[in-house]
Amino acid sequence: MSPRVSILFPVYNTAPFLKEAVDSMLSQTFSDFELIVLNDCSPDNAEEVMDTYKDLRIVRYRGETNVGLGNVLNVGISMARGEYIARMDSDDISLPQRLQFQVDYLDSHPEFDLVSVGMREFGKRERDHYYDNDTEQIKFNALLYSPVLHASSMWRKKSFEGLLYDQTFVPSEDYDLWTRALVKGVRMRNLPEILYLYRRFEGQATYKITSAKWAVANELYIQAAFPDLGQDQVKVWSNSVCRTRDLSRLKVTLKEMVHYNNSLQAPFFEPKQFAYHARRFYQALLFKRMMQGENGPVRDLRLQQIVKLYRHKLSHSRHVK
Repeated sequence: MSPRVSILFPVYNTAPFLKEAVDSMLSQTFSDFELIVLNDCSPDNAEEVMDTYKDLRIVRYRGETNVGLGNVLNVGISMARGEYIARMDSDDISLPQRLQFQVDYLDSHPEFDLVSVGMREFGKRERDHYYDNDTEQIKFNALLYSPVLHASSMWRKKSFEGLLYDQTFVPSEDYDLWTRALVKGVRMRNLPEILYLYRRFEGQATYKITSAKWAVANELYIQAAFPDLGQDQVKVWSNSVCRTRDLSRLKVTLKEMVHYNNSLQAPFFEPKQFAYHARRFYQALLFKRMMQGENGPVRDLRLQQIVKLYRHKLSHSRHVK
């Protein structure tokens, strides 16, 4: 009998944290799962660590050569037998209720195809991550950054049929996958419950969101969302919304996007919601810059932002005196 959940668990150079990660999965209150351990020829003693486990829910894979994160995750997808697929990194920790919470949500909300939970960074740096949960907001946010917390996600396998990771987009393989899924019509939901602990440690690989590969995926998303848009215009829009130093240029770009979206017979973004999210995004950036001392068109701010800005400047002027 097939398990309800298949967990993709890639392993590479995480041996010091591997046991804690595996134990967190084997201690889940929801037990009907398979943990697919994908050892991508890790040069450490990961295999020795895994040899200490006899739990029948663990399914192990080790390739003959290192193929990269995207490719090894696709191996896991091909092995997965569950109705739902979940992600888990081999240096992190899932809290005991994580799988049960996500399974219950997907079971009771058939209108959604993917759900992620909030995560808390620990170790070198500590902070909480919550992403927006509104469907249209998620689609808008995908213009700016990866709209779903990857490692804490769970999705319906059938909803992602034909959708695989693309190794050429690593380290932005998750962003590329989510944007292609959104274009296909996959509905996503981010929930704020902190059920995943994301480890930060010295020597950990980090990547800038503005990497060349991320930019390519962003341009492909814009092209799909705004069909028949010229390639030069796609690049201009992508540079404007992702590198928001020039707020006057951003304001123009967002107006162009709203107008183009409204002109489509079958717009990808719901027109009123898209206009609303675009305006709020611009206002939030403008307010942040003005709070930092930059000049800007106060008239573009919301009333409560104007009041906060005035109070901030008044307080600052008194402090300076």
